[in-house]
Amino acid sequence: MSLAAIILLIFAQLAQAPTTFDLSADFSFRDNPKKVWQYGYSATNSLAPDQFRADTESDRVDMQCDSTGSIGFWHPAANHGPGPGYYPYVAYNTTKQSQVGCKGWAVRAGEVAMEASNSGQYSLVRFVAPVAGTYKVGAQFAGIHYGLSTTDVHVLHNGTPLFDADIDGYGGDPAFHKVQGANPTASYSGQLELKANETVTFAVGYGKNKTNSGDTTGLFAQVVLLAGAPGQKR
Repeated sequence: MSLAAIILLIFAQLAQAPTTFDLSADFSFRDNPKKVWQYGYSATNSLAPDQFRADTESDRVDMQCDSTGSIGFWHPAANHGPGPGYYPYVAYNTTKQSQVGCKGWAVRAGEVAMEASNSGQYSLVRFVAPVAGTYKVGAQFAGIHYGLSTTDVHVLHNGTPLFDADIDGYGGDPAFHKVQGANPTASYSGQLELKANETVTFAVGYGKNKTNSGDTTGLFAQVVLLAGAPGQKR
């Protein structure tokens, strides 16, 4: 094989190399959306795509929960304590070790923490496909509240459910609380075809008991572009 042919083969292989979109590695408190990721909530207690609303306020120093800036929050509106505009939230641990939030839950390094509102609005993280192609989607949910989280968690392609589960218990860092409960964790892995601008949504609701008390739920998520559509540029 000639040198030119080898170089062309290498470029072809690089062009087809998987592209990983990692929620933790990509997380931002400055931009929403942050490239392919959007942080938000549902306007009502519905997961219909048209109910998605983007969070408008980020707070790296939430005096109710963390005065060090190690855990930051996205909220629907400006509010530094529980009340209108505070829930649902999407939080994130910016450090390389587990941190305690609100003295009632522990969020691991790079983990996203989500909590619904007490009226049933969902906390949402949404991935928007940058190009058409074959994607592998992975999500790990865990109850991370010491009061034992009782939530419902979901993964959706546009408005179509891919995965639904209930979280009941604590499945986070065992250094802060023992792992316990009927369903302390839930995970999803699947492959699907996405068109450009189609969405994959990760959702946390307030659970069967219909209250968000003690419901903080952790999320690690990755979406990997395995192969683009023919002729599609990445």
